[in-house]
Amino acid sequence: MKSLKERINTLKTWYKSHPYAVIAIVVVAVVFVVFLVTPSSQGASISEEELARRDSAALHIALMPVDDCIPFYYAQRTGIYDRLGLDLRIKTLQSQLDTDTALSRGHVELAYSDLARAIMMQQDTVELRAIAATDAPLQLITARRGRVRQLSQLRERMVAVARHSITDFWSDRLTDTIRLARADIFRPQINDVRIRTDMLCNGTMDAAFLPEPYASEAIRRGNKQNFTTEGLEPQLFAYLATESALADSTRCQQLQLLFQGYTEALKQLQQRQYQDTLAVLYKELCYTPDSLLDSLVLHPRFRPLHVPRRSDAEAALEWLRSRDKVKTGYTLDSLIHTFPITQ
Repeated sequence: MKSLKERINTLKTWYKSHPYAVIAIVVVAVVFVVFLVTPSSQGASISEEELARRDSAALHIALMPVDDCIPFYYAQRTGIYDRLGLDLRIKTLQSQLDTDTALSRGHVELAYSDLARAIMMQQDTVELRAIAATDAPLQLITARRGRVRQLSQLRERMVAVARHSITDFWSDRLTDTIRLARADIFRPQINDVRIRTDMLCNGTMDAAFLPEPYASEAIRRGNKQNFTTEGLEPQLFAYLATESALADSTRCQQLQLLFQGYTEALKQLQQRQYQDTLAVLYKELCYTPDSLLDSLVLHPRFRPLHVPRRSDAEAALEWLRSRDKVKTGYTLDSLIHTFPITQ
């Protein structure tokens, strides 16, 4: 038997006699290995095209992490939309300004907003319609350190709002009710609802208009509710859809499935099913502190959808006129769309 040294010498001799054959063998081996570890470029291209096709065919919506939108998230998380056959892509944004921007730029087919903001956008040639609404309330919460016991004490205080939106509307309505001039209250624009809540709770703001679950969170953190829109009119929260989506039969079917899933989720939430899922949603979307999760999930505050009311839109239009924000010739004729909403 040849020794290791003899074998090595034999290989060296063979290499000197056949150098090109050795190089060819090495090249073939390298190509073979690369072929094994690298996916087919044709397959990758097909995969990317398929992903793009599916994304284009899916329904895209822009929501805020508030109770009005939670049933949509819940329906997606619990598989309701999978069962209904709806491919849904949710873009989560922290302010109405951001959801409005997503809609106006064509990034989504539907967005959560309000009727005042809808009028403002429609005047700016954004082709949209209000197709659904809820009667969810806003609450004015005052900071525990601000010592605001009566609404009249809001004079020269800072009340956080989002400009030309439902929060701004109710701040004007409130000052009119307590006979303060609108300029008597300072209204910094804090669009992000999470930041607005935290600024109130740490005393940076004297008061803030908050939706749920942030209003309940702020109260549980020691702040005080001074005013609520519960049971009052108008109700301005609304879901806005692009006209192009409403003109497309496939998109309309998707929107119907979207609202059907909302209604199914609403029933489960009102029956307090899957509370663990709700707690996870509050923590992930609303950044609710762990210490408050149990108390928030025990009190359902979710509202059914309905067709937007013209009287609510007229109130929003009148308010915008009082601020000189309505262009000459604008009407509400194309704002509200009677869309079939599953109950």
